[in-house]
Amino acid sequence: MDTQMRLYWETFSEFYTTKEIIKLAFNPLRDFEDELTDGAIVDFGCGQASFLLDYAGKGKRLIGVDNDNYQLEQLQLRFEELAASENQLILQNLDIFNDQLPQEHYAAVFLANIMHFFNLEDCVKILTKIEAQLSAGSFVYISVHPDQYYANNPASPANNDYFKHYFTLADLDNLFPSERYERLFYAHIERSSTKKERNVKEVWVDKFLDHNQIQPGKLRDMIRMENTADHPQNDRICVYRLL
Repeated sequence: MDTQMRLYWETFSEFYTTKEIIKLAFNPLRDFEDELTDGAIVDFGCGQASFLLDYAGKGKRLIGVDNDNYQLEQLQLRFEELAASENQLILQNLDIFNDQLPQEHYAAVFLANIMHFFNLEDCVKILTKIEAQLSAGSFVYISVHPDQYYANNPASPANNDYFKHYFTLADLDNLFPSERYERLFYAHIERSSTKKERNVKEVWVDKFLDHNQIQPGKLRDMIRMENTADHPQNDRICVYRLL
């Protein structure tokens, strides 16, 4: 994790309690909880605001995968805060594309805000690895930046330098073809940031500017304005079940 993102997540930790994270999580798999098969619930790119927190104290085997130790350490602390001793929690520092994934049956998989960091060809490779650990009845939750995302500018040569792909619903349905998966849930959500989310962003940007020793003045004001602009949050979310 680079310094910029480390400062963001440190700021996030200062503002959000674990109970708030659970309350605010938009998890449509809650509606299908009594249909989960035996097996692990796995969150790839879990971060510290993991969907796994939603299952604390429910006796599930939980696996959190992230490529940053800081995020995994923070998630461990949040589970300890909940005193969720009924769970078997496993946290692994892995690269979802390059490393071997945990070799066991997955009852449910969360892919929240991670797949837009890969092009479609690489998404297929990742999902092939994941599907090898699924069985009939396994669920997959996926949320991605849609093609309507504010940063998507196909006319720009640098459009896919950071986010490698902006997804249509057809893209997702092609990744989870109907002969193998049924789509149980779909939502395209656009919303404005809350006051707390805007505060987090403002504090984070100030920390980053201080870290880089950018003094008060026109340059700092310009950078701050560009990076605290309140763009709408935009997500395309699906839940699929393997047939």
